[in-house]
Amino acid sequence: MMDSRLRTVGEAILLLLLSIVMSNIGLASLIAVAPLMFFAIRHGRKSASGLIIVFFLISLVIDILRGGIIGEGKLGCAILMIDMYFPLSLSAAGIVWLSTKGNGVMKRLFLALLPSLVLALGYAAFFYSDRALLTTLIEAFENAFAALLGPMLEILLPGIDVALVAYIAMLTVLSLLLPVLLCGICASCFIFETALHSRESDWEEKVMRLEYSPDAVWGFIVSWALVLLFRFVSAPLLLEIAVLNVAGIWTVIYAIEGFCVVFSRIRRRIASLRSMTLLILVLFFGTLIPGINLIVLIGLPLAGVLESFFDLKKLGGIGYEDHS
Repeated sequence: MMDSRLRTVGEAILLLLLSIVMSNIGLASLIAVAPLMFFAIRHGRKSASGLIIVFFLISLVIDILRGGIIGEGKLGCAILMIDMYFPLSLSAAGIVWLSTKGNGVMKRLFLALLPSLVLALGYAAFFYSDRALLTTLIEAFENAFAALLGPMLEILLPGIDVALVAYIAMLTVLSLLLPVLLCGICASCFIFETALHSRESDWEEKVMRLEYSPDAVWGFIVSWALVLLFRFVSAPLLLEIAVLNVAGIWTVIYAIEGFCVVFSRIRRRIASLRSMTLLILVLFFGTLIPGINLIVLIGLPLAGVLESFFDLKKLGGIGYEDHS
């Protein structure tokens, strides 16, 4: 019994260390919660959820100590809030995903994203209630941007308005915030589900058969129609940012179905291909080879949307059930 407990504690510590390391390595931070979700496979949802909470608390302490935020007042607290948005959102998403087993894929994804949305709305209300703090925070971002990228931009584009570029960069980040977060949630959950079902002979077939309700496509169409409308009609900046985030979310949702369409078509020819292998290849080539990333960004969501109208998998001779 004691040996079993020691092994469990040792496993938990190793997974925590792995997640903490990943959370400090660029894009790997988006899937830092995935190793902690593995804990649920052998030890249950509640144990894994507790481990995720411990991970967040450790990340919070590390960020406070590393940033020297203590004693910096409101600005320090605001920076800490921003720094912890992704760790808190991803941690909450991991717990929600573990807690919603048995629901459809799309429903689970939206539920997993819900804490991030509520948190973002809370942040917006907080910062807009203190305009002086918001102004100070924007100035801090512009100064950091100018210090980091200003010299390089001056060399590449002499006379460029660095402050304007910083402002555009900030708006871009805000407009892509939830879609990027959803990408991390999707990747973490897919890695976990693949590990969870790795011994099931029909797992790859379930991936191929994933399908959404045909009516869901209107979320994609309407959101992007609003994005186009706001190119010609003036609207409040916050509303434009919100609509871009919603359109990005639907794009990620349909990129998932597009990936399943591509996987089902390729697997007909290469029966040994695994969905995780294809995902790694897509991410690898889409990141390193110019042009491929554009194909991935446009092609996968388009394939997912077209699947709603033309049943591309059925056209390929693949029968499927609704696993959405």
